[in-house]
Amino acid sequence: MSDEALIEFPCRYPIKIIVVTGERNVAETIEIVRRHSPKVSPDDINSRHSRGEKFVSLRVNLWAEGEAHLKALYRELRDHQAVRIIL
Repeated sequence: MSDEALIEFPCRYPIKIIVVTGERNVAETIEIVRRHSPKVSPDDINSRHSRGEKFVSLRVNLWAEGEAHLKALYRELRDHQAVRIIL
């Protein structure tokens, strides 16, 4: 196996976050993303409700500085009570 990185950082990096429906839940999730990637603009975020409207899918295109940066973001998102899935 090669020691080459699979992703060259820094780069644009898309993530998808599934959150329990609720304005506060979505706002807090976006706040977490912006804390780790302050340059995320409203144009970088797309949201869509699930068919039964129990969940909101957030697609965020952020600027990733490196693997440690992404791990810290994923860790904080994972710890939020409303976040169900991070892809």
